Amino acid sequence: MDDPVFEYKILDAVQNNDGAITQRHMSQRLGRSVSSVNFALRLLAAKGFIKITGSNPRSLRFNLTPSGILHKSILAYNFLKRQRALYDEVRNGLIRNLEQIVSDGVRSVSVYGWSPFTESAVLYLVSKGIRVNAIYVGGPEEVGHWHTIPMRLIDEFHPDCDVLALMEPLPEGHDMRITVRLVTCFPPH
Repeated sequence: MDDPVFEYKILDAVQNNDGAITQRHMSQRLGRSVSSVNFALRLLAAKGFIKITGSNPRSLRFNLTPSGILHKSILAYNFLKRQRALYDEVRNGLIRNLEQIVSDGVRSVSVYGWSPFTESAVLYLVSKGIRVNAIYVGGPEEVGHWHTIPMRLIDEFHPDCDVLALMEPLPEGHDMRITVRLVTCFPPH
């Protein structure tokens, strides 16, 4: 099988349901066809990662073997290792963009978007002595406070900063209404 994420999800579904899960239920949960789940289960059983018991196809039980538990851990570790490299690349690009703001002598920044990197960006800016006035978000469900920094809707943007750091693309049409300098801090898609 050349899809380690699917392989991991199969092993995880088997482990989390203590053998009491049907192929159809796995198929629905994983968004894959019953035949692809069946093929994956048979392949993982042939590799010794899953033990299949029962004689009636409608009541088969699937259990992870000790090697299956180890294999699942290895798949998770390899996935995280690959993702860490991508995370580091994106984070380093973010820091480079933010360093430019610092070197330009900017004193106050607002941030748009709540992404996995927003907190890092805010902490970096504050550590460099730059005031973060607000974090703007797209929808009311995200409005609140993040520590002492208010979170506001982008529709209520107030130009009380030198720069608006974009952690994600602005909603359609908003870029024409923003009158401060925009700095893109998110990776291109």
